[in-house]
Amino acid sequence: MNKLCFRFKIKIFLIVFCLLFSSIVVSGFRYETLIIKKSVYEYSFNHLDFQYIYNITENLSNIIFTEYDEGEIAKGRAYGTKGEHKAAEIIFENMTDLGLYTYKEQITNTEIYPNLTHELEIIDYFVKINGKKIDSYIAPVWFKTSENNYDLNHTYQYEGLKVIRPPINPKSYIRRQSFLGKLEPFVILLKDRAFYPYTPPGNLSFLDNMYFKYYVVRKLQGGIPVFYSWLWNQYLDYCKGIILYDFNDNVHDMNILKNSNHIPFIFINGTDGIDIRDDIKNKRLGFKLEQSLNTSIISYNVIGQLNGTNPNKTVIVDCLYDSWWCQGTADSAIGMAMVLAVAKYYIDNNITPKYTIKFIGFSGEEHGFCAGSKHYASSHMDENIIYMVDLNQLGFKQDDPKLTLNIIGNKLGLLFKVNGFIRNADYKNRVNSSKDLKYVWLKKGVVSNPLPFAETHPDCEVLCFLKDSGWKLHHRDGQNHTEGDVMKYFDPEDVNVTGEIVLNVVKYLTID
Repeated sequence: MNKLCFRFKIKIFLIVFCLLFSSIVVSGFRYETLIIKKSVYEYSFNHLDFQYIYNITENLSNIIFTEYDEGEIAKGRAYGTKGEHKAAEIIFENMTDLGLYTYKEQITNTEIYPNLTHELEIIDYFVKINGKKIDSYIAPVWFKTSENNYDLNHTYQYEGLKVIRPPINPKSYIRRQSFLGKLEPFVILLKDRAFYPYTPPGNLSFLDNMYFKYYVVRKLQGGIPVFYSWLWNQYLDYCKGIILYDFNDNVHDMNILKNSNHIPFIFINGTDGIDIRDDIKNKRLGFKLEQSLNTSIISYNVIGQLNGTNPNKTVIVDCLYDSWWCQGTADSAIGMAMVLAVAKYYIDNNITPKYTIKFIGFSGEEHGFCAGSKHYASSHMDENIIYMVDLNQLGFKQDDPKLTLNIIGNKLGLLFKVNGFIRNADYKNRVNSSKDLKYVWLKKGVVSNPLPFAETHPDCEVLCFLKDSGWKLHHRDGQNHTEGDVMKYFDPEDVNVTGEIVLNVVKYLTID
């Protein structure tokens, strides 16, 4: 155990050292200070159709309210659900109305990714504290264990479970409680700090970058419940779940931690968690999780094609359109609406691009871990995709802390080129709700939907637009789907300026 801990600490030290070094070198790559030759491209202050973006964003966000019957689990636009199918229908209709050559590609298993149609579905669930149901989400269990009789198709159901704080030594706790005659089934209570933005080292200027916050802080935060799952895996006869109460009051997290949890992770909002914590001896928990493995998920990528003068080269402009069990406004109805608005701009202005542009809504990015993108990348190996402009979390506001718009690229040369005119947008001063705009170079690790293309299309130059650096409501839902990632955080100012920048980037890449 001591050797394992020592090796773990050494590994963490080396990772942090490398990331700190790279952050010092690259995080200074900012539009205020970068010196390059003036771009020949003249930056345009033309806006995308704002009302069009707003309407589509609202329609996609409202799916969680409009598509599910009373008493039914409202799963938003989750992978393979009727909510996601409705979203695909909305996108398809809008692409068709624009006059694009529009079609759907069904997600199928491929040689590289043989399990794209596999998903653990939640058939039924609830969480009760002292007999009263509370707002919650339970992550399915992706491991076959003694507790689920070595079958992923299983119903976990318990009443009257004791709630305890996590003991330092599980083995000693089990022995002590057994000796005292007090050993009974229980759940552990932990505070969920996934995406917690107030980590002290992050306030240091040289650590205020995506490298440190995403690859160090976020990984460590997300790894805490996984560590406890591993720690208690040998005591599943007694430990029946881990409660993760949010650092926010009115919302709960929904991180699925796919293929990581040996035990049900029970996400509840911060208010309920504090109530349990402050009176833990008098609280009893009941919960149900009925899960079933579906190996034939039906889901679609939606593609609108605008032919260019050179049909042998393709530029992809894309966004995920699925979501967690929430409105999914910022993650990522806004980005999807922007993709359609860029297509509308081209159509309205009779622009014929020099390359064929495919405007794509990728499915299954959240629950399926980029299922739609993996399917497309691995089933279009011969397509000459030269550029990919990926939109992710965009166009929303958060006052504390203010967030940063990251433009992430896999080629330094492309980042230098687009900087030549993006700095003219003056994003930092025009968007009051945001802190900054930064460039991030990730040679092979551009996040989200571009990831599968790094393996299958290594020559494709990628730009990903993602607003983060401490978004407190990431993957959050609450208060009957009215809190968390919802429409009220839609920021018109940010949508206009970010949309303007995205339009200029796409024009720069596709117009002579």
